[in-house]
Amino acid sequence: MKSFQMTWMSAMAEATQCKPIEAVEQNQTETIYYSPASETDDELWLAHGAKMLEDSMPAIRSAASELLKGLGMLQTVYLGILGFAKFIPEHMEVYNKALFILPIVPWVIAIYYCLRVMKTEIIDINLRSPSDIREKATELFAEKQRYLDTAFALLIAGIVFSFAMVVFRLRV
Repeated sequence: MKSFQMTWMSAMAEATQCKPIEAVEQNQTETIYYSPASETDDELWLAHGAKMLEDSMPAIRSAASELLKGLGMLQTVYLGILGFAKFIPEHMEVYNKALFILPIVPWVIAIYYCLRVMKTEIIDINLRSPSDIREKATELFAEKQRYLDTAFALLIAGIVFSFAMVVFRLRV
């Protein structure tokens, strides 16, 4: 194991070494970094990576939109069962009846997070600074992805609560 680490570390050190050479026509020193040879399909994968990056934000907004639709359908079905199917026994105490609202709470919060994903924001950005653009885009993407993940977790929590309420109803 130690020999593998040493080989890997020496390969990494060699890969980061650079060799200054003098450019013939420009009278300037140019630094050339040693790197592994290119694969034949590198251009394909670079283009694929650029396309993934370009499609990432619309994909998150689309996922939030679909999650909103699913949440709306779940709430409609659940409230329909509660309201029209006489699912909650009338002889049950009020505080036990209130437990049946429990699945709706995470679903409403999930809707909020989905709307946060879809909401546009004004960003103060320097359009002549690639590093500033990269930093702001990365932060925005990470924030929206975090909101989408939270909304999905709340959707699952609401589904678990609704199944728990069905089991609770069957035991009463």
